[in-house]
Amino acid sequence: YCVCSLFANQVPDNTPQPRLSIKWLCLALLVAIALGFVIADYLKSSPESTEKSFVGRAACVDCHQKETDLFHGSHHDLAMDLATDETVLASFDDAELEHFGITSKFFRDGQRFMVNTEGPDGEMQDFEVKYVFGVEPLQQYMVETKRSDSASSDEIGQVQVLRLSWDTQNKKWFYLPPPDVDYKLEPSDPLHWTGITQRWNTSCAVCHSTNLERNFDSITGHYRTKFSEIDVSCEACHGPGSLHVELAENRKIFWDREHGFGLAKLKGGSNVPQVESCAPCHSRRSEICSGQVAGNRFDDFHALQLLSSPVYFDDGQIRDEDYVYGSFIQSKMYHNGIRCTDCHDPHSTKLKFDDNRLCTSCHQHSAGKYDSPNHHHHEAGTEGASCVACHMPETTYMELDARRDHSLRVPRPDLSVKFGTPNACTGCHLKVSKSADNLAELNRSKIKQYSDWFNLRDIGTEEVDAVLKQVDQQMLDAVEKWYPAGSNDTPKSEYYAQLAEGKSGEGKAAEILLELALDRKSPGIFRASALETLRDDGDEASLETAIEALGDPDPKVITASFLRIETEIGRLLDRSQYGAARSETIAPVEKLTQKVAALTVHASRLVRIEAARLLTSVPRSIRTGCIGPQERSAYDRCVAELRESLQLENDRASSHMQLSWLFEAGGNMDRAKRAIKTAIQVEPELSGPRVNLAVMLESEARDASQSLQQSASAVGDLRKEMARIKGLAEEAKQLRAENHRLLAIDVKRAEGLPVTHGLDYSFAMSCYLQRDLEQAEKYMLKAYRQQTDNSTYVLALATFYQQQADFDNAAKFVQKLIKLEPKNPGFRRLADEILGVMEK
Repeated sequence: YCVCSLFANQVPDNTPQPRLSIKWLCLALLVAIALGFVIADYLKSSPESTEKSFVGRAACVDCHQKETDLFHGSHHDLAMDLATDETVLASFDDAELEHFGITSKFFRDGQRFMVNTEGPDGEMQDFEVKYVFGVEPLQQYMVETKRSDSASSDEIGQVQVLRLSWDTQNKKWFYLPPPDVDYKLEPSDPLHWTGITQRWNTSCAVCHSTNLERNFDSITGHYRTKFSEIDVSCEACHGPGSLHVELAENRKIFWDREHGFGLAKLKGGSNVPQVESCAPCHSRRSEICSGQVAGNRFDDFHALQLLSSPVYFDDGQIRDEDYVYGSFIQSKMYHNGIRCTDCHDPHSTKLKFDDNRLCTSCHQHSAGKYDSPNHHHHEAGTEGASCVACHMPETTYMELDARRDHSLRVPRPDLSVKFGTPNACTGCHLKVSKSADNLAELNRSKIKQYSDWFNLRDIGTEEVDAVLKQVDQQMLDAVEKWYPAGSNDTPKSEYYAQLAEGKSGEGKAAEILLELALDRKSPGIFRASALETLRDDGDEASLETAIEALGDPDPKVITASFLRIETEIGRLLDRSQYGAARSETIAPVEKLTQKVAALTVHASRLVRIEAARLLTSVPRSIRTGCIGPQERSAYDRCVAELRESLQLENDRASSHMQLSWLFEAGGNMDRAKRAIKTAIQVEPELSGPRVNLAVMLESEARDASQSLQQSASAVGDLRKEMARIKGLAEEAKQLRAENHRLLAIDVKRAEGLPVTHGLDYSFAMSCYLQRDLEQAEKYMLKAYRQQTDNSTYVLALATFYQQQADFDNAAKFVQKLIKLEPKNPGFRRLADEILGVMEK
């Protein structure tokens, strides 16, 4: 700077440039160099480790006192806790509760909270309550029923959630039954409090604790479950905090060019990161990968439940609990950038307002546009004047817990009249309808809220159906009067209307679903649900749509398209068995396989895993020729990801059943059998695994018998092998008999439920193998009446009546088969056989 200043002083006075310009330039350069040294010094102090770990809420308090104060006492803070005098809200002063003939007692044993109730063996036993669950409007209680002797103090054994619960508002004990169950549960029932559905480790822990490790040993049957914190703490939402704390404590400038603030980036222009940080616990989903923390993409760790029954109604409104996310991503609000914290305080979890300001604080239109009788046509201050009552109707679950539908839709009585879907208007006005009130009084034990009307209608209660139609029409008449056709307030026909019409199966339903599946303006969950509905469609247009959807940007849509492709591959392979030309069967399978194989390098883990699942179902003889050397390594990696995902829930039989199928597809029959045996060991009362094992044993016996006929073994070896074959057949027979017993129990439990066709068909097949032909026919027909276009059920009935020489009925069903799939050579051959006999 000094040298340049001297040089500047030598410049003649008549020089055009001002003398000071060089001085200021040099000064700026000097400042830049100095700043460079500061930045370099800052960058030298990079974190010692970029591996993030959980540090606990205590590390947050000093810098975030305000947020800590809000969090303290929130539903997240009280999601779970140890049972102490401070946390237990229920009365354990020798209180009693009678339910289904069992009198349970609640008492204290010193400092311990105790309950005497029916145990897993059906006998009354004393259990210690070790943990509490939740705080409002109910609190539940948990018992550790099984623990390894070698477990450490920070490890938790098998924990079961009692169905005996405490009403925190009315201060009383009550029994919490499963949905649609109004009978006493036997201890062997998976819904019993000692059953797997009430197991904390399996069903609850991952969302009620922070950084959970389930740690189930499927060999010993013991859990060694661990967590960082017992409830939903800071790092459950913000991600592991070690790097953040290190940056805060060691940096001269609290920021890092690579790691930002060291936490999940939940703020910014897009609402997706924040919403997806909440989604894992606030959604109906299955886990496909462990280690999910805030900031990860949802579809890389979870597979979301699509808009299908029994979780959703046909238009996407909630029926069962969906925990919000599946509804919210349907909404225009979500797709216009609204995020959870626009309505909820993220630390207290409370709503920002408890009145219409919750909506009007954002919807600040001209005075009276929305929060006025001009819009809602109800008296101010009444329920009908509430924004959320109309646009977020609530349903009560767990007897006491009211949850709102977050799809934020316009009430549509017109869809109710056309397709029988709910609408907020009818839900409210059923309370004041005289005919509805009279009917509800007669069914007081079964009708407590709007959703109960649909449960009764679905099992064929005609009086309920008549009242619903009457009130729906009244609501439609009112809406058409208030919002004349063509006005700006007239409800528009949107994607949820398309899905409802598509699922109705009437008119141009399939065409509407095809259009919806490819409409990129519609939410991805609707496009995916449209494809899921078309999974069994046999039309060429639906297959072409599924293939086109493989290029969709939403992983949910791609994986839903796999369902239709898988169905097509199955049909083509089935036709190939009847001598159909290779060009009509195997060649199309190869083309579909190649298209799916190309997605084994997709960016989404969900897509890769489901691609591997589909490819593995293709026979190896075909799959090997379709996956080239360059794709082989990608396919192998995807199969490894699939195997890892199946091992996540190794305390469920279904996980081991799928692993068995995966090993079998890979040709490893020994591991396949071991996996099935593990499934039986994990859930011994579950029907299904024993049949899979029986099929394997029967196949092994058949192969061994064929080998024996082709060989010339020594007499001793021959006798030994024949004895082994006989033993395999006998074991398979016993497995099928035991499975039949379990299926009969399942069928009995399912009586009165509206959708049971899958179970009914399985039981029908089992009855047939047990030679109970009367029951086989009964349950085949029951399954068919629920899904009259299901070709599997129609085929079963056609062949059953053919074998019973009832050719009139056989002809009726085989003709329906031909209408369903006119190009299926197997169906045509069966028709020729049946109709040929009748002609003779």
